[in-house]
Amino acid sequence: MRYQEAADYLGIAKGTLANWVSQRIGPRSVKIGSMRLFRQEDLDLFIEEKLFETERFEKRRRRQRGRGALVLTCPHPDLFLFSVMALAAFLFTRVIGFQ
Repeated sequence: MRYQEAADYLGIAKGTLANWVSQRIGPRSVKIGSMRLFRQEDLDLFIEEKLFETERFEKRRRRQRGRGALVLTCPHPDLFLFSVMALAAFLFTRVIGFQ
């Protein structure tokens, strides 16, 4: 297949396919003279690889979901920081035994 046929087969624009080929991220192809040709088997393999990458990315994204950091909002952040430091100092003196 030529560029336009291969792009139609993949469902993308001809320019996108040309960019992918020049960046070496597109499907396998062969250049004969001034023509670049694509085999249907290579296009099918490219689609399968992209599906696998997408599924792997989705699994990773689902696994990461729900692991967000706890975010506390406070109208007076300086007072909050002072309170946390005072509590830490209090607990430290009790655990270590300082007076």
